[in-house]
Amino acid sequence: MIFKLIDAIILNMLKENEKFESLDYKGLEIIQSKNGYRFTSDAVLLANTVKALPGQRAVDLGTGSGIIAILIAAKTQVKEVIGVEIQKRLADMAKRSVEHNNLSSKIKIINKPLQGIYKELGNNFDIVVCNPPYQTLTSKKDNPDEEDICRYEYAVTLKEIMECAQKLLKFGGNFYIINKAKRLSEMIYFMKEHKIEPKKITLIQPKPDKSIDTVIVEGKKGAKSSLVIPKPLVVYNEDGTFTDEVKRMYGIEG
Repeated sequence: MIFKLIDAIILNMLKENEKFESLDYKGLEIIQSKNGYRFTSDAVLLANTVKALPGQRAVDLGTGSGIIAILIAAKTQVKEVIGVEIQKRLADMAKRSVEHNNLSSKIKIINKPLQGIYKELGNNFDIVVCNPPYQTLTSKKDNPDEEDICRYEYAVTLKEIMECAQKLLKFGGNFYIINKAKRLSEMIYFMKEHKIEPKKITLIQPKPDKSIDTVIVEGKKGAKSSLVIPKPLVVYNEDGTFTDEVKRMYGIEG
């Protein structure tokens, strides 16, 4: 009887067209749409890139379903992670996933635009992380759907993200962002324009025989110029399985 009651409580967290998916790490699960917006491996790679010291505070800009905030809270000793998400349904999903994983003491989800959020949160964060919309707008829909807003710069631009990060970070704070390789020059330009010095660029290859298509840039607010570019990270082997390096980052066994 007690197990049936627990199952009922868990299932009540789900709304129509939703399901739980495993994050393959210490029993963590996240609420996902059965169709529509879903997080990608890019978000997981970015979350596993973040380095945090005990007691530090982080902000996840455009948290979506909360995947990055949840992984950072679970895999590091941060004191607090605040996820900011403009879309009401995604913010609600993130809140329920946080509660489901018993991380409410470490994660707070805010359903507001990124622009001006520093006025509410302050400027004393150690870490800001962002998996932004990858595509610029060449034309606009009158009523963009959820996926449009996640993929295209309807709600926020790359420059606005850098402005937001600059105002949230303390001096010496760290910034992490992922985007398509074709936008690397823009990322570096806007970061430097907003006093965030690029310190490391991780080049990401889907497979060994494919070109680099995605990059993660790590920066530090107020730092001196110095840049490291390690060898590319290859995500999949030729047979479609994760490479050993990605397994290590994901925490996947076997």
